[in-house]
Amino acid sequence: MKYRRRRYIVDKRLQFRLLVYNGFYFLVITAAIWAGLFLPLALDLSNPNLSVAEQGEVAGKILYLHSRLGPILLIVFVILGIHSVLVSHRIAGPLYRFKATFNQVAQGDLSKVVSIRKGDLLVNEQTKIEEMIGTLSSRLKNIKKEQAAMEQALQSLLKSQGNLSENMAKEAIAQLEGCHLRLKKELEYFKLSDVDLFDIGEGKMVQTDASLNAPLK
Repeated sequence: MKYRRRRYIVDKRLQFRLLVYNGFYFLVITAAIWAGLFLPLALDLSNPNLSVAEQGEVAGKILYLHSRLGPILLIVFVILGIHSVLVSHRIAGPLYRFKATFNQVAQGDLSKVVSIRKGDLLVNEQTKIEEMIGTLSSRLKNIKKEQAAMEQALQSLLKSQGNLSENMAKEAIAQLEGCHLRLKKELEYFKLSDVDLFDIGEGKMVQTDASLNAPLK
C-alpha cells in the first residue's frame, strides 16, 4: 500500500528547525559575501587620501553592487526556502511513517509494512526497519507454532489422564520437552536488560517458594 502525502508540512517542528538551520547558513554565507565585497570598498571610501572623484568612483561601485547583489540574494533566499521545505518533506514523510510503524509494533501488530513514497529519503532506514519486523515476525511465528504444539500435547495428556501406558506417557513428555527446548531456543534470541532479567529471576524464586510450600496431596 502506498501512502500519498499531499501536505508538504508533515512535521512542523522538524521542518521548521531544518528551515531555520538553512536560513542561518544562508545568512552566514551572505555576511561573508558582503564582507568580502563591501568591506574593502568601505575602507577605501573612508581613506582621507582619496580625491573626491576617486571617492565618488568607489561610492558608485558600492551602489552598483548593492543594487545588483541585493535582489539576487533575495531570489536565492526564496529558492532555498522552497527547496528546504521540499527536501524536509522527503525526510519528515518517512519519519511520520516510521513513528506510525513503531506505535503498531509497540501494540503487538507486526502485520504492517513500512512504505514510503518514491523519491523519499531514509530508504536504508526503511530497509532496516522492514528487516527488523520480518525477523520479529519469523521468531514470533515459530514461538506460536511451538506454543500450539505444547498446547496440543497437554490437551492429549489431559484427555487421556489415567489411561496412558508408560511408553505413551514417556512419548508425550518427550514431545513436551522437545517443544520446550525449541521454544527456549527462540526466546534466547531476545536480549533483555539486567533489570528485566532480575525481575524474571525474582518471579522464578516466588514460584519455586510457592511450589515448595504447597501442601502434598
